[in-house]
This record gives sequence, structure tokens and C-alpha cells, in this order.
Amino acid sequence: MVEDDTRSFSDERARLLHQLEVERNQLIRNIETVRIRDIERPFVGEWSLKDIVGHINSWESEVVSGFHDLQKEEPPELLHFNRERIHEWNQDHVENKRTISFWSIYEQFQAGRERLLRVIAAVSDEDLGTEGSIHNRLVHSVIDHERDHWHQIAARLAGMPGVREPSVSVPEDAASSGEGN
Repeated sequence: MVEDDTRSFSDERARLLHQLEVERNQLIRNIETVRIRDIERPFVGEWSLKDIVGHINSWESEVVSGFHDLQKEEPPELLHFNRERIHEWNQDHVENKRTISFWSIYEQFQAGRERLLRVIAAVSDEDLGTEGSIHNRLVHSVIDHERDHWHQIAARLAGMPGVREPSVSVPEDAASSGEGN
């Protein structure tokens, strides 16, 4: 029985890591499809592609901080994120990166993923693989967030309005909605 539990936790780890890779690869494919001249122009709503990439990196950094909090046996601040301030938080982080070149932001974006994978590697299979655990919810928040943004970019590239409603991306909302993905 314990062996089956261990195997299922490690299988869930592998599935989550695979899903992170799938969503990131799709996001990168969409980023690479955008014309260079459109990188700093409004692309989805008022945000440029540069803004979106910087925003995704900022959010992923918050998730990495959440994992660090858990390593210190503290509740992640991200679980207490004030949803009423999300627009302001997003805008502040986008504005803080406006003077940075797209390529620097893109390098930060890539380095951010490496940091996330390193911190996930330090988490036990059981903590990561248990559905509804904080660790699991943090990873799902990254998956959902990237999926939402690559869908927005894909819709814009196809000349369509947003084709899907954003899913839950704050971990406490993922837990309360019962959505795993």
C-alpha cells in the first residue's frame, strides 16, 4: 500500500512537471510568433507582449517565494493575497519593468522558471503530489496562469477576442473552487 502511495505521488510530480513544461512551451511558441514590432505595443488589452512576459515572471517569483515560505514552515504570503488589489499589483509590477528591455525581461522569465524548478525539486513527492496541498496548489496556479496568458496571446494572434475565461490562479481560490487545474 505504501509503495502504491509513493508511486502515485511520484507519478503526480511527473505529471505536474510535464504540465508546467507543456504550458511554458506553448507560451514560448506564441511569444515567438508575435512580430518584433508588436513586442512593446499594446497587444492584449493595454498590455504589450513585454508586459505580459514580465507579469508572468513576477507572478512566478511570488510562487517561488511561497515555496521558500513553506521551507521555513511559514504559510505563504501568497495564500493571503488581497484579490481586491490584484489589478493594482499587476499594474505596479508591469510599470516597474517598463524601462527594461524585452530581451532582459525574457532572460528573467527563463531564469525564473529555473528557480521554480529548483524549489520544486526540494519538495517531497507526497507534499507536491497530494491533491489540494499547498505545494500542489502553488504549482497549479502557475500552470493555470500560463495557460490563461498563452490563450490570450493565441487569440490575439488569430485576430479573435479572448476565447476563454481566465481560470483560477491564486492558490487559495484554487482550493476553494475545487478546481485542480
